[in-house]
Amino acid sequence: MNIELRHLRYFVAVAEELHFGRAAARLNISQPPLSQQIQILEQQVGARLFARTNRSVSLTEAGRQFLADSRQILLQVNEAAARASRLHHGETGELHIGFTSSAPFIKAVSDTLSTFRQRYPDVHIQTRETNTREQILPLTEGALELGLMRNTQLPIPSTGKLFCASRCWR
Repeated sequence: MNIELRHLRYFVAVAEELHFGRAAARLNISQPPLSQQIQILEQQVGARLFARTNRSVSLTEAGRQFLADSRQILLQVNEAAARASRLHHGETGELHIGFTSSAPFIKAVSDTLSTFRQRYPDVHIQTRETNTREQILPLTEGALELGLMRNTQLPIPSTGKLFCASRCWR
C-alpha cells in the first residue's frame, strides 16, 4: 500500500465537494487526473469510497470512515510540521542559560527574560547559577546556549559564541 498525502487531500476535497469538477478546481488540477487518483486510492484501500452516478457523488460507509481518518491524519501532519517549524525557529523547546548570582538583579537582564517569556511561552527556560569561569566549558560543549557573565578577562576558546551582559566573544 502506497497512499500519499496528496491522495488524502484529493479524497477530502472530493468528499467535501461531492463533485469531481469543483474538487478539481479547488485543488487547481484538472478533473481526469483527479478521477484517476481517486480510483488508484480506492484500489490501494481495497474499498469503494464513493458511490457515483452520472448525476451525483456520495460517500459510501467506507468512504465516511476514511474521510474521518483522512482528516485526522492530515491534521496530525500539519500539526507535526508546525511543531517542527516552531522548534526550528526557537519558538518552542528549551533554552539553557548560565548566569552569575548578580545577573537577575540587572534590570536589562530581567526585562529581557520577561519579554522573551511573553513572546515565546512554549520555550522552557532552564537556568543554572554559576560563576563566569564555570560557564565557559558548558557553553562550548552546548550544555548552555547562553551565558550571562561578569565582564572578566578570560581565555575564550575559538569555537562557539559566549555572551555576557556587556560583551560578546566569538
